[in-house]
Amino acid sequence: MNAKEALLSIEKIVKEHGDPKALGSYILEVLRLVERYCVKDAAVLDLGAQPFITSCALKAMGYDVIAVDVEPEPYMSIAEKYSVTYVV
Repeated sequence: MNAKEALLSIEKIVKEHGDPKALGSYILEVLRLVERYCVKDAAVLDLGAQPFITSCALKAMGYDVIAVDVEPEPYMSIAEKYSVTYVV
């Protein structure tokens, strides 16, 4: 799955469980950079991961994601829908 497809695939979950304004265009640019420069199936550490949109999209793209945030609670349901491992 490419970056755009991955972001679109999580859009419904984000709208149901999070803040739809968080689906900013910068996320697509970040995903495209990872897609271009990172090896497929690589492990990715997402620091300051809340609301987990980037983490979930990276997971959908096939990356092994570990999301780190000091306050994940408001958006944990998004991370859990995509089985993203998160650390407080």
